[in-house]
Amino acid sequence: MLRRILDDDAAVHAGITGPGGSGKTTLLREIAAALGAEGIDVADGLDGLAHVDSEGRRITLLVDDLERLDDDDIARLSTLAVDGGPHVIAAFRSWPRSPLAAELVERLGRQGPHLMLHPLSPTQVRARTSELLGAAPPQGLAERITELAGGNPRMVDLVVAAVRDEGWDPREAGPLPGTLLERLRHRLDRHDREFLDFLLALAVGFAASGPVLSTAPRFSRSDLHELTSQSRASGLVSSDGSPLPIVRLGLMQSSPAHELWVMRRELVDAMEAAGLPLGDSALALAGGGFRDPRVARALVDCGDGLLLTDPVEAWRHYAAAIDAGTDAASIAGRRAQAAWSAGDVRTAERLVDDVLAGTEHPDLPRTLSVAAATWARKGMLGRAAAAYAGLDDAGAWGAAPLAAVCFAAVGEIGRARAVLAAAPALEYPSSSQVAVSLMAEGTIAALEGAADRGLSALLQASSLLNETGETIPLPEVPSVLAAHVAVNAGELGIAAEVLHAAGEAVQGGPAFRHRLRLTEALIELRADRPARARALLAGVEESQHPLGLHSEVLAHAVRIGLARRTDDLANLVRAWGAARQTIARMPVDLAGLPALAELVIAAARLHESHLVEEPLAAAWDLLERAGRPSSWSMNLHWAGIQSAILREDRAELERHSSLLVDAASANRVSRTLAEAGRVWAAALAGQVDVPAVERAVRELAAAGYKWDAGRLAGHAAGRAAEHADTLQLLALARSLHADHHRDEEPGDPDDTSEIDRPDDAGLTAREREVARLVLEGKTYAEIGSAIFISPRTAEHHIARIRRRLGVTTRSELLARLRLVLDDEDQDHSAS
Repeated sequence: MLRRILDDDAAVHAGITGPGGSGKTTLLREIAAALGAEGIDVADGLDGLAHVDSEGRRITLLVDDLERLDDDDIARLSTLAVDGGPHVIAAFRSWPRSPLAAELVERLGRQGPHLMLHPLSPTQVRARTSELLGAAPPQGLAERITELAGGNPRMVDLVVAAVRDEGWDPREAGPLPGTLLERLRHRLDRHDREFLDFLLALAVGFAASGPVLSTAPRFSRSDLHELTSQSRASGLVSSDGSPLPIVRLGLMQSSPAHELWVMRRELVDAMEAAGLPLGDSALALAGGGFRDPRVARALVDCGDGLLLTDPVEAWRHYAAAIDAGTDAASIAGRRAQAAWSAGDVRTAERLVDDVLAGTEHPDLPRTLSVAAATWARKGMLGRAAAAYAGLDDAGAWGAAPLAAVCFAAVGEIGRARAVLAAAPALEYPSSSQVAVSLMAEGTIAALEGAADRGLSALLQASSLLNETGETIPLPEVPSVLAAHVAVNAGELGIAAEVLHAAGEAVQGGPAFRHRLRLTEALIELRADRPARARALLAGVEESQHPLGLHSEVLAHAVRIGLARRTDDLANLVRAWGAARQTIARMPVDLAGLPALAELVIAAARLHESHLVEEPLAAAWDLLERAGRPSSWSMNLHWAGIQSAILREDRAELERHSSLLVDAASANRVSRTLAEAGRVWAAALAGQVDVPAVERAVRELAAAGYKWDAGRLAGHAAGRAAEHADTLQLLALARSLHADHHRDEEPGDPDDTSEIDRPDDAGLTAREREVARLVLEGKTYAEIGSAIFISPRTAEHHIARIRRRLGVTTRSELLARLRLVLDDEDQDHSAS
């Protein structure tokens, strides 16, 4: 445009259009300055023509606010906008516009350049903010200014001025500062009363389009099309017709309370008259302090619709309903369910206690359902089962399968079957109801010996619950039960997959997030992936949310398992000390048996088996009630074997091995454990059958007991009669863990045992060999000669042993080695 004016070949007729505050006046000023710098005569408006002496040169006429000119001025301007006349650049809004003005605007847009001004982009707002503040804006400030001002340049400048001059931070909640509010009000007050009422109506929740505005008596005589056109041309609304956020805040803050109340009442009346739901408007109305039973009812209904899929939003709607006049006690059950499903278990428990402390309650079944889930979380599954069974008598959906799950989890299979059989059939069950029923059927089937059928049902239940995305109060999620059944069947891959998928879907809602992670961590320990287990545990430890007793036990079991497998004795002692109080009150149920097995072994390692006697006895009682299902009892039997090995209790070792042999016909994993127990007992007695050991080790690893397989190979290696057998078994142990455990420094090429796994004390099998020779007072050369390594490699091993044990002096080293090797020394002397 400027280039064509400078060339002056023909008259340029151009239009600049945009809403109020878009920068039309500023752009005209910049054009005038640019042309003046080039020696072009510029007339500012029609009145300015008389003050320009062009001396025969073509001048440029700049006209602002063309839409405000009267018909005479429009006619005059039209006569000037001809080929032989001056250059004409006119700026205008889209409204108001007379017929003559509309014709002229059409000519300007058709005959010459037509520049449309758009809102500033976030990048442009950031640049403008930096310019006005004199420095780059802090993180998030420019984005918040863009949001508030909608990119309108005038509004951007107003907001940035308040930031600069009044120290206002628009990123924080709170009222607009005084000067900004005054400037906004000054611009708003330029408009007539009808238009301001229209803007206020939009601010309180009226839609710019649709039947509601036309239904409101206040606007029955208004030309809504004109008002809408005026609002868009004013620059006070966004592209969808709603007020800019800064304008809405200004209107709501500066309007008298009685005007706001009346306008809100008219909104509710109009929506009711139009037969439309209040929807999101209800939240805004309640947030503004408007109390009305229709608003309260709408908020409760909306919360009910969100309860299963978005409990956080459901809680927000219930809270707003109370603000709008709903009795808090009447929706306490709903709020308890929303809190539970959102992961705020403490609030859920408080609300449940408040309801149960009273008498009758209209939402008692829902409240008791939340209470049962809370009790299950605390390990009180018997109490939870009774609550669910009572709910089923009252006709609550899904209560019978949940009662069955709880009864089965404490070994009451008969009661589980009975309550499930007595449940009324649902004609059209939802996906969540089907998932809950499958969870009950799968749990019972696995207990009754049909592990494959039970696992299939539990996997289906887990998949269904993942797909629904619904969060309902549950005593347990199917993925956890499926994982335990899979582990008992030796299917670690399936266990890890189902837990990972459930974690991705947040199965059961945030209340189960930590339980899923900790169960997965325990599975990763079994699969000999300590790094993965540690990462899962760290994710849980970083959270500030309470775990619940069930998950507390799991967390301690994972910490202790990590310490037992990968760290030194000091870490194991610390982890055990932190767990003592939880162990004393730990619940015992099916899902807790794997954690108990880990604790039983650690207790034997630390000579504190008395601490787990009570929960262990309760576990055997549970399994006895359940008919001694082999797939659930074998892990405890295996823990008994490990414990007996550590305590040198040959009789107990033989007893558990025999029990595993008795159960071997029902479960292939039991057969593997029984054989491994027999081979281990023989090895501890000094009877090392190398082929039998190798076979047992490989089968044990294939059944999911990889770390235990390595220990069996290591123990057998230490008792083999021939040195060649020792090396062969050590190589087998190393081969099981080559991907996970490597020494920190390279040794000599002639050392074939550099790759090995740390044991309970953090020492590899080769390092234990070296440590024993150190205790015998041998030199580097003598150690190398004894175990066929070079003296330099022996020196490397001893340096690593010092680091692992955290000692610096020789006396400290010898003292720690006597403690670490104490168990193995006793084994040797016994054999």
